[in-house]
Amino acid sequence: MQGADVTYQGDSGTDARGKFTRTGMLNGQQDPNLRPISGNSTVFAISRDLGTIQATKDPVVWTIGHTTDPAVNYSDLSGAPPTPRSPYYKIQYANDADLASIDSNCWEDYV
Repeated sequence: MQGADVTYQGDSGTDARGKFTRTGMLNGQQDPNLRPISGNSTVFAISRDLGTIQATKDPVVWTIGHTTDPAVNYSDLSGAPPTPRSPYYKIQYANDADLASIDSNCWEDYV
């Protein structure tokens, strides 16, 4: 987690929403009990304490991603076995942690 006053919680939707509603923050823990899709499914919740807002401040930007490597298996009509191919961003970032830790102060460079 990056940023000041950021909290998270992996839990049932009811528990995570209840914790945030009562305290304005989340507990930073992950519940290992997976649940079926229902009204009380497992969620990943994130929050940031914005304090008392008296004027418009810098925006809060959330980015959540899921990566798969290899991203695709390339095959052609020759009958050769498929060749696994990585996502293009792997040229610049050696791993997902490097990709996710882009300096938030220079995000304009990536737009």
